[in-house]
Amino acid sequence: MKWYNLNPFSLETTLVPLALLILLGWIVGRMRDIDLKSVSTLLIYAISPVVALGSTAQLSFHGTFILLPLITCAMGSFCGLTSFALGRLLLKKKDIGYLLPQATGSGNNGYFGLPLAMALFPPEQVGVYFLIMLGTTLFEATLGYYFVGRGHLSVKDAVKRVAGMPVIYAIAIGLTLSAMHVTLDGGLLKLWDAARGAYVCLGMMIIGIALAKHKKLAWDMDFLAIAVFGKYVLWAAAIAAFVWLDSHVLKIYDTPVYTMIAILAITPAAANTAAFAAQHDFKPQLAATIVFLTTIISFVFLPFVLPLIFTFSQR
Repeated sequence: MKWYNLNPFSLETTLVPLALLILLGWIVGRMRDIDLKSVSTLLIYAISPVVALGSTAQLSFHGTFILLPLITCAMGSFCGLTSFALGRLLLKKKDIGYLLPQATGSGNNGYFGLPLAMALFPPEQVGVYFLIMLGTTLFEATLGYYFVGRGHLSVKDAVKRVAGMPVIYAIAIGLTLSAMHVTLDGGLLKLWDAARGAYVCLGMMIIGIALAKHKKLAWDMDFLAIAVFGKYVLWAAAIAAFVWLDSHVLKIYDTPVYTMIAILAITPAAANTAAFAAQHDFKPQLAATIVFLTTIISFVFLPFVLPLIFTFSQR
């Protein structure tokens, strides 16, 4: 039985709508006065928690799958903190380095990666991708958000901002409901499904809106080089090391899990990088630039890299 659908047509019908959503966000952002900070606040504090709660509440935790969020959160921490350390060493403008953990340790694994996973894998395996994505979501809502705040806040105030992130509590509630085998009401499932659609649509459109708001992008080449290195090279190295260790020593997971984890290495920088920066009024132009740049890179190279990932993960 084939466990994936590496069909160029299905890939195309997934990527094209995502690109159109970015374009639509850019058009509306240029034609109308849209407050990026308000849109990002709605996404962070209302829509994302609903999606996170519904997704985690429906997960089936069994066996070693429970370790997957911890593994991917550790990978995100490695990539984000290593990128931050490189920034402290190499950047001329040290303050912009506080964007690096969020830009590299997470990724657009929900708005971009989720539709991709749904196109590639059967429904029963998409739940595993949610678990994998959960680890990067935890990193994004904690360390990633903390470092963006530290760009202009004290340690105490940045920690307070992290403590006020509703997605953390939504994940905790969802996991508790899942562990207690509580079935969500049909009305709640409809709300979750509607929020999930809004999550992807607004998440991709916010990239276009951010670009429209900043007619001139911020091309800090040293920052962008470190961010691209961290988002793609460090993630690829971390995933390759994990796959080798597990397939040769631990022998816990199988090929489909390896492939779904590998998808994290080809998603662009999280759109929430632009959302968080806008919310904090901290380098939103630079955040929009790295999100835009990595989105272009992922769109261009994904059709070529994806077959290599499937080949690599089956070895």
